[in-house]
Amino acid sequence: MKKKNRYAAAVLAAVTGISLAGCGNTRIVLTTGLGADELFRIGKVSCKLPEALVYLNNQKNQYENIYGVEVWDHDFGGITLEEYLKNQVISQLAQVKSMVLLAEEQEIALSDEETALAEQAAADYYATLSEEEISLLKMDQEELAGMYEDYCLSEKAYDQIMEAVSVEISDDEARIIQIQQILVPEERLAGELKSRLDQGEDFESLAANYSRAPQTTISIARGDMDETYEEVAFNLDNGEISDVFADDDGYYILKCLNTYMEDESEANKARLEQVRKEEGFREAYDTLMADTLSEYQERLWERVDLADYETVKTDSFFEVYRNYFPEE
Repeated sequence: MKKKNRYAAAVLAAVTGISLAGCGNTRIVLTTGLGADELFRIGKVSCKLPEALVYLNNQKNQYENIYGVEVWDHDFGGITLEEYLKNQVISQLAQVKSMVLLAEEQEIALSDEETALAEQAAADYYATLSEEEISLLKMDQEELAGMYEDYCLSEKAYDQIMEAVSVEISDDEARIIQIQQILVPEERLAGELKSRLDQGEDFESLAANYSRAPQTTISIARGDMDETYEEVAFNLDNGEISDVFADDDGYYILKCLNTYMEDESEANKARLEQVRKEEGFREAYDTLMADTLSEYQERLWERVDLADYETVKTDSFFEVYRNYFPEE
């Protein structure tokens, strides 16, 4: 998975719900105390309505380009697609703005080169807009540059915070093993099968004839199975057969085929490192947001109707951004 995609998923998970009902540690106030075109504010970072209109119309037109204008006639999980899209836009912008706030807290800033690229991107995108689109979106080139700067800063902050999280995953913690298993419902039958295995009968043949497990040969990591099962499995040597042990599903006998699957274990270590780093990022985010007040002018957004923007056809805002700030 590309780093920028991981960023979007991780940050969106951290701020899910901030748009409508509030998220875990952030106090959300539905208010009319913001400026006339100020849609929401997280701490001291503000989002204005034109920014949301740019996001909304670009994504609306991308939907239509793929699925046709009739896409808006379909129900989307109990709400209209327009309602769903508007909710998504607010969540995405909350993602960006909260990361801008976090960047300031962590003293992370754009370089002169990054600021210049954002300005160039804004000029390129602004040149694609018609006079009517500019009028309806209420957006100028300078404000577009600010939007691109915010987007870049949010990604940069995520990257730097993730890199700063120190993580050590041991080989044993990441270890993936390969085992064979026999599962039967009766302790007596399990004991008989164990005796036959001790006498040299083939494990796989007995499993094929008696086991009720969905698969005979499986690969597992720590945390995949119940504690009792895992304790037995990860303490076997290559070729070793376990004693009979009870678990919720019945009675098991295990045989270890490989105590360390190298490629799979290395991939699992990388996955665990990413998970731990994201946990570290979320801790930094939650610490900041715990006492951060967020205000949302909900009625302003409710009054936005896609029908009022039928002549707005722009769809390249994010594409232009990626031309200047490619995914890593």
